[in-house]
Amino acid sequence: MIRNVTRNTIVARSFVTCSTFWEQTRGLMFRKKVIPLLFVFPKEQRFRLHSWFCPGPIDLIFLDASWEVVELKSEWKRYGSYSSLRDAMFLLELPAGSIAQSRTEVGDILNIKR
Repeated sequence: MIRNVTRNTIVARSFVTCSTFWEQTRGLMFRKKVIPLLFVFPKEQRFRLHSWFCPGPIDLIFLDASWEVVELKSEWKRYGSYSSLRDAMFLLELPAGSIAQSRTEVGDILNIKR
């Protein structure tokens, strides 16, 4: 479960971790539906992403090493590209509307529990 501790809301009830090169490369591509994915990187960095071959629009939450939200991208459309503006160590790819539903904002702290 992924919780927004700051707002006491649930961001995602379940998720799949993508920590290897191939897991991160595939991401949501060629999946039948959008499922919550947690990307784990070895250090904070900026990301260049694309949504080609993804099943639909998604929300993106970028987190630093202390699980603080540093950047948000809501309702990102299919077949687009995006470059993050801030360094992050973790990236959440979520079904569109997850950010609004959980009322997540930059500066919030998230908590991950398996």
